Amino acid sequence: MRIEVLRKEYCAKCRIKAPRSTGVGLLLRVANGSTWRVLDYGCSNWRNSKFLEGVGSTSVRVDAIPDTRPDVVAYPTHMPFRDSSFDVVLFTHIFMFLEEKSEWPRAAGELARISRRYLVVETYRVKHVSALKFEPREIEELFAELVIKKRHVRRDLQVYVYQRGE
Repeated sequence: MRIEVLRKEYCAKCRIKAPRSTGVGLLLRVANGSTWRVLDYGCSNWRNSKFLEGVGSTSVRVDAIPDTRPDVVAYPTHMPFRDSSFDVVLFTHIFMFLEEKSEWPRAAGELARISRRYLVVETYRVKHVSALKFEPREIEELFAELVIKKRHVRRDLQVYVYQRGE
């Protein structure tokens, strides 16, 4: 499973000390309040959900790999949650490690389905032979039905805060 590559090659060696990701920072700039029900899928040290819990949110941690000790083990194409279950869905650095690009639309649909208000998607260019290659527009096209509230796009990092219709 490609996600295992992410965990072994990147997450295990992560030196990021910031208490939250760029995406959570952007979310806090556009959203009212911070006491949300949050789904955190991605960052295996759970820094985003820990940060948001510190400001009053509740979190459910999800990963495809049980080694990270998530609350729920699930692959992003089949999320075991009801529609609009979470105020905020965080999807951090996962798209490029799904098994195939053909899974992206299904994963995007699942993320949008379970999000009640905000969806934060973070991707980056990985210089690993097994990482999927993509252009930022491919991520944007996956969520064309949502409104981009904030974006931070550079060559190596792409961060989007999407909002469902109000």
